[in-house]
Amino acid sequence: MSLYQDVTNIINSLHQKLLKLANQDELIHHLQMHRSYICQSEALDEYIDETRELAKRCLSTNKDNERLNEMLNDQLDLLARLALTKHIENEELGKNRRSRVGYLHQKLAEYRQYLTKFDDQIRLHPNLPKSHKLYERREKCLFAINNLEEKINRLEWRK
Repeated sequence: MSLYQDVTNIINSLHQKLLKLANQDELIHHLQMHRSYICQSEALDEYIDETRELAKRCLSTNKDNERLNEMLNDQLDLLARLALTKHIENEELGKNRRSRVGYLHQKLAEYRQYLTKFDDQIRLHPNLPKSHKLYERREKCLFAINNLEEKINRLEWRK
């Protein structure tokens, strides 16, 4: 069996254990707050898919990318710790929605700063073709901002 298949089997096993946890909201909250995940979803499957994709990237490239390998290790470590936990508690961040909304507002401000920087770069280079990476990154940033705003609205409506 290949190393990729071994890692995939581990991820699948962790996924099954995580699905059995009672408090899925707290599980998702832990995943959203962790620095190694890019995804900011409300669905466990999307975090698992991100870990699978990262494993594929790490194990399929010939060159050793230390940052990607570190992210994969962090994600697998987090998933394993959460899967072994019978009851997830979030003491340091608090269990209330306000701390989560506050964190999302901080992320939103950070993303808006990125958007401003992209816009400034575009204004400084008015002759850039629309196919330039800067426009692509700006669009991804806008998409992330819209997702965060929707998530904040959903959480604030639940209060």
